[in-house]
Amino acid sequence: MPLHSYRENETILAKGEPASSLMFLISGSVNIHLNDHLIAKLTQGAVFGEGMFSNQGKRIADAVTVEPTDVLLFDLTTYESLLRQNSKVALKCKLIFEKLYKQNSLANEYFFTKDPAKYLALVAHNEMKKSLVSFVQSHVKKINMFPLVATGTTGELLYKEAKIVLTKKVKSGPLGGDQAIGQMISTDNVCGVIFFRDPLSSHPHHADIEALGRLCDVYQIPLATNPATALAVLNYLTDTERYEPTIDNSLLDDYSQQQAQVVQGEST
Repeated sequence: MPLHSYRENETILAKGEPASSLMFLISGSVNIHLNDHLIAKLTQGAVFGEGMFSNQGKRIADAVTVEPTDVLLFDLTTYESLLRQNSKVALKCKLIFEKLYKQNSLANEYFFTKDPAKYLALVAHNEMKKSLVSFVQSHVKKINMFPLVATGTTGELLYKEAKIVLTKKVKSGPLGGDQAIGQMISTDNVCGVIFFRDPLSSHPHHADIEALGRLCDVYQIPLATNPATALAVLNYLTDTERYEPTIDNSLLDDYSQQQAQVVQGEST
């Protein structure tokens, strides 16, 4: 196999071009980019360009050097030569790299495929978990109209006591569950949040709780913090006669424009 050397920040493979070679990374490092996202960092010993053995026959990502890099090139001519010399080894290589291609393709698909679901988030402080369980038991028919996400212990109690099956469960609030739900809000995957909060106790993750409420305001997500408001939110979300158009958040639009100007200014 011929040895090829590349300079720093040089594109070795480009998305969309014919996949006619496989590469073995001998020295240096390479970043794999897909749709402006860094999806892999490759170092010495890595193999890339397995699209050569795919049915598509084209590159699905860009490979860019991070530093001066050397690679061994395994192209179609080399493969045909190996096939003549030892067909069993050649076919085994083909199977291995086909499998690698499928694994990477599935990983990319998982990373970039948007979840279309709109979850109803169920959260409660320890002192309010029984109250949330009772609320869910009383309104289980409406609750089950939504895919559900809940934090740690709350989700376990809902399953045990209210027989509610969650579509997704995240960690307990103090361990990052509130932040996880906040991330789902930012990706437009939450239609409402029912968070029974204990107003008479201090909480170690108060900053996360506050941040979750702030994101509900930013993205205009209905937020209920007690049984009375939870019923109002639940009725609002299940009202099939509701035709009120969503009111755009002018603050969010202004912020997006400001950030676009920052990016434009940095790139000029």
